[in-house]
Amino acid sequence: MRNKLAEDEIRSLQDGSLFQGLDRQILDAMLPDLELRHWLPRQVVMTPEDMVREFCVLISGRVKITRQNFRTGRELTLSLLGAGDGFNVISLLDGKPHEVIAETLDPVTALCAPVARWQAWMDEYPAFLHAMRHYVERQMRELSELASDLALHDTMTRLSHLILHNFENQQTSHRQNLLHGLSHEELAHLIGTVRVVVNRLLRELKAEGVIDCEGGELHVLNLKKLLDKAEGHLAQSSA
Repeated sequence: MRNKLAEDEIRSLQDGSLFQGLDRQILDAMLPDLELRHWLPRQVVMTPEDMVREFCVLISGRVKITRQNFRTGRELTLSLLGAGDGFNVISLLDGKPHEVIAETLDPVTALCAPVARWQAWMDEYPAFLHAMRHYVERQMRELSELASDLALHDTMTRLSHLILHNFENQQTSHRQNLLHGLSHEELAHLIGTVRVVVNRLLRELKAEGVIDCEGGELHVLNLKKLLDKAEGHLAQSSA
């Protein structure tokens, strides 16, 4: 590793989803082979071809993983990654390009190593393999929930789920606010709709006292109302 990590950066890794609960000795053994990288906001940091060669774990900042239709210009954000998340576990595990793009939303710091090195660590450290398995399971569960939302639920339900999921992550695991400062267009990409629809839905939620979204920040004012809103729409869609 070209630059030594500060203790708070190491703690950020240990508190993150991928390395959570991993013995510090294992992490210390891995660190010398990891390269510290820095990127500016709005940079494409990995293409599908890059993901076959290298795997990175975030120390700070956010990265969005998107699938794009370059013919129509439409974009769907599959996931938002924060500190402790890995860029793309699918290519790490199967060694094949995954047709997604990783783009920074903030100034980003990450630790990177060749895919082959990560695979060797999984063979060498059973505890790391176990941690990786749990991380993949969580990622697959979130993708499954996204697919269900897109196929089965209306846009108000999808937006409510997005806000609730982010709120619960902050409360239960003390993760950063991944929706912090996102534009309405970025929120639209997360729920498979367009900016004007998100504008209208946020105005509705704000008018009903469910949320506040001043200054580009989303704050839950009434959690029960937000839950009732989501459940009400779910009941209507299943009727």
